[in-house]
Amino acid sequence: MADLSITSITKRFGETPVLKGVSLDVVNGEFVSLVGPSGCGKSTLLRIIAGLEAPTTGNIALGGVDVTGTRAADRNLSMVFQSYALYPHLSVGENIAVPLRMRELNGLQRLPVVGSVMPGARAHNARIASQVSRAADMLEIAALLDRKPGQLSGGQRQRVALGRALVRNPAAFLLDEPLSNLDAKLRVQTRAEIAELHRNLAATFIYVTHDQVEAMTMSDRIAVMMDGEILQCAAPDIIYEDPDDIRVAEFIGSPKINILPLERSGTDLHLFGRSLDWHVTSATPEIMQLGLRPEALHLTQHTPRLTGRVVHFENLGSEVFAQIALDDDAMRVTLRATPAQRQMLGLGAEVGLGFDTRVGLVFDARGKRLRSVEAMVDLTSEVA
Repeated sequence: MADLSITSITKRFGETPVLKGVSLDVVNGEFVSLVGPSGCGKSTLLRIIAGLEAPTTGNIALGGVDVTGTRAADRNLSMVFQSYALYPHLSVGENIAVPLRMRELNGLQRLPVVGSVMPGARAHNARIASQVSRAADMLEIAALLDRKPGQLSGGQRQRVALGRALVRNPAAFLLDEPLSNLDAKLRVQTRAEIAELHRNLAATFIYVTHDQVEAMTMSDRIAVMMDGEILQCAAPDIIYEDPDDIRVAEFIGSPKINILPLERSGTDLHLFGRSLDWHVTSATPEIMQLGLRPEALHLTQHTPRLTGRVVHFENLGSEVFAQIALDDDAMRVTLRATPAQRQMLGLGAEVGLGFDTRVGLVFDARGKRLRSVEAMVDLTSEVA
């Protein structure tokens, strides 16, 4: 296992820039997810780490050694693809054994009939069989070793792909949206298995996904990518609660964060004409935006910050999400409520909303976080 260092990686396809100076350090044993919308460059970055693509500029170092110009086969990295990439004519055991046979057997020893009688082949094959068996036991697929991939479910095929990566004992595991072909139930089960595998191996995992739930539940850190750049890389709770950029705040979290326009009058801040009792300096930007997670809002009849009308709700059993059209219906916010409040959220119902000022996130007109403004406002005020 080894540390991974990505320094100022750029990538262009013709005149189109895909990566714009990406830098990232991953310590040995860490689980880091690259998350972002389609086309943000996360899979391209993973392929550059693997050696399947060459960067336009920049460097990749593995264990302190520059491997930028090193072939993929010589980097000792294992990659798990979205499509599983299993050989349909080989059994599960044979598929798992492929990287070991390529590494430990010479050309003659790999021949289908005479290879097994070549000098040294028997000892090599015994070691390979032992490693395959150990990986299969770890992934609970020992009973499937004689089956062909076509006889397996999607979740079983994914475990075979993981087993093939596992037997190489690589410096790091690279996983490119490995769960995207699974149904919802299998995704939940398999992401738990991948997280457990990471804990058991204490290995380095670089995981690419567009699914924020996968990133939030499995990762030590999340690198949020957009437009070929890493906007923020931090622990999941920091990404959710303390985003640096409005694009990070909007991408992470379901339902999406509510973004509302703030108005400044002198040193006072207003929201839809109502004073927030927040006081700022004259140097504060004129145009700002307030981010409120759905759980930050609460129903109130006492001096509400916001008023509106329920236009849609979703009852998920343990919680209720309601969309509230504010004032003149020009904007909507999402409220996370409890089942006990369901009767107050009938379609068309007029409701008042309050929020704790301590959980408001303030962004400037460009979407950059204004922590200085949050530090200056009256954080002792909480509306009931």
